[in-house]
Amino acid sequence: PNGCARPYMAELAFVGDGAKTYQVWLGGSPVLTRTAWPFMARMDRDKLEETMEPILGMFIEQRMEFEAFGDFCHRVGAEKIEEYAKTYVPGSVKA
Repeated sequence: PNGCARPYMAELAFVGDGAKTYQVWLGGSPVLTRTAWPFMARMDRDKLEETMEPILGMFIEQRMEFEAFGDFCHRVGAEKIEEYAKTYVPGSVKA
């Protein structure tokens, strides 16, 4: 079901918070049993790829077999994702 709480339950959500900016929420449960947490308070829409590529690259490299994206983010947490993003080389991970 969709509603005003839906973004906060999603594995990945972009919540508009101003002109051309979004909050990034990560870690919700794929079966809607856990809320997501705010990963980034304000992301300019022009930074979408720059912001998400390291997160998705880390998921590709480090997820457990059959692990959903939200479960992965919940398991590793914001601090590990931020650390990974600092050293990520764009284009270095292939799906």
